[in-house]
Amino acid sequence: MKKKVIVGVIALTIVALLVPLFTACPAPPAERDKILIGASRSITGPLAFFEENAFGPIYKMWAEEVNAAGGIYVSDYGKSLLVEMDVADDTSDSGMVATNIEKLCVQDNVDFLFGPCGTAPLFAAAPIANKYEKIILCAEGGATSLRAMMPDLPYVFSVLNFSDHAQMPVMAELFDEWGVDSVYAIYIADLHGAEYLLIGTAELTKVGIPVVNAVSVPMFGADYASIIRAAMDSGADAFVAWCYPWMIYPAVEQSIALEYNPDVWLGGPGVNFEDFRVAFGDANIEGMVGEGAWSEHSSAAAADFTARFTERWSRRQIDWWGHLPYYGALQFFQMAIEEAGTLDSKTVRDVMATSTFDTPTLGPTYFEMFGDGGGFFGTECYPGQIGQWQSGYFEVIDPGVKRTAEPIFPKVPFPSPAGE
Repeated sequence: MKKKVIVGVIALTIVALLVPLFTACPAPPAERDKILIGASRSITGPLAFFEENAFGPIYKMWAEEVNAAGGIYVSDYGKSLLVEMDVADDTSDSGMVATNIEKLCVQDNVDFLFGPCGTAPLFAAAPIANKYEKIILCAEGGATSLRAMMPDLPYVFSVLNFSDHAQMPVMAELFDEWGVDSVYAIYIADLHGAEYLLIGTAELTKVGIPVVNAVSVPMFGADYASIIRAAMDSGADAFVAWCYPWMIYPAVEQSIALEYNPDVWLGGPGVNFEDFRVAFGDANIEGMVGEGAWSEHSSAAAADFTARFTERWSRRQIDWWGHLPYYGALQFFQMAIEEAGTLDSKTVRDVMATSTFDTPTLGPTYFEMFGDGGGFFGTECYPGQIGQWQSGYFEVIDPGVKRTAEPIFPKVPFPSPAGE
């Protein structure tokens, strides 16, 4: 009897010793052949312009090129996995963005997320993605209002350059260099416009340039003829429009019609698109300034990207603000997954937070992190901050080594309307 007890004790002891060994070894990941990336995008509604011309073509082109090359190698699975997109239409509504992100995380169980179109939608999406510990790689949209929250949003990675990162400081430096004495501004009545007005005014004030008036413009239905006449009457020698494309275009139309020729005409999202050049023609946009910026003259890689993009889509769809940084960020993201060897979001996030990868499109690429929180794309990773249309090309005019052409100042006057 004693012998049986001793044997039993020994057996139990062996089991007790072995159980932690088995539980400490994680189960191998389930077999799979794809990486599922979710996104809430404005397929319809006014922000659909960005899906059609900004990040939309880029993430599709990236996924196509990755899959054509065999996928992304993930060592956990011992093979390359194809990229599959799960995209939901948010109808350009920030409330629907939040609903879509929740569904993508909870029901669709996506591995990672790409950001929505625009500043306010980004503000809606970021906290929800972070709540479910899903990396969200954001494209269109400024993150000025997210800055204070970023230390508590470790899964949020913002790619696009924006007002204080570092477009408005560069704009103010250029205006000061040119001797601009005053600015008349219009801004969209939403988060994007409010951020640019706040930061733009602050940066101009630092160099002693007053904003003589700042007019809030509704999303739709503004009387741009009256706005342009008021700008003309102000005597300001720089006009700035912190608005969206469907607002920029009629403001330009009225400027041409009324022959309003300030020394500087700077526009936000809209001026940076190749579509802008096609819509107005080279003669009408010569010397116009836009936010961004990169040029096909920025590097051999930029020229190669331009050629590939044009072959896949069309030159008219090129975004000279975001396209090159977007593609470089996606290459960085792919390299981070390969380095992590897993689809575990925390592991990939930690690689993204601590790594610099030499991407084919941008060279050394990294994120500036907020402690243990999220990150903004590295300031030095951008090919430029401010661009200008010159002889049919959007050129980087930032002071310093990234400049691809000397700035034109003052702007070339609009041609007189036909028949005059």
